[in-house]
Amino acid sequence: MRRKQSPIGTLVFATVFFASGFMGWQYFTKPMLEEARATEKWPTVEGVITASELGKSTNSEGTNMYSANVYYDYTVNDRQYSSSGITMADGSSSMKSSEVNKLKKYAEGTSVTVYYDPEFPESTVLEPGAGFWLGLLLRLPFLFCAVSILMVLRFLGQIKRLLFGR
Repeated sequence: MRRKQSPIGTLVFATVFFASGFMGWQYFTKPMLEEARATEKWPTVEGVITASELGKSTNSEGTNMYSANVYYDYTVNDRQYSSSGITMADGSSSMKSSEVNKLKKYAEGTSVTVYYDPEFPESTVLEPGAGFWLGLLLRLPFLFCAVSILMVLRFLGQIKRLLFGR
């Protein structure tokens, strides 16, 4: 036999769920998304790839993780810099082929356009913006908010049934 959840319990849970989603968006993902979007407006200079290699590590579950380690040199205001950022969300992946494909794009000796932060020229990316997957991930807190709205609608339905019967 299924135990009925109280309408107040549903409302409390929905409120917590909504608050979690909103706070996650406001204080975590929104600033990351804004920073990623800001890279699209950063000034650019030409740079050159100095090294390009496949990194390999093992995560805590024992899965092999791969990363495209790309290093490049560039000059801003007559000062030489070295950096390694491809995107705002560089990291590793269990999909070796996607990382190998990145390395093909950024082979050693290749000329690249380097997007740099005008206030901190050592902060760079080769691919500005959020990209599809990062953009999707950064909008995940909205899913929490949407689920909480559905829960509130359920709460209202429960109240209606309590007050007016079926």
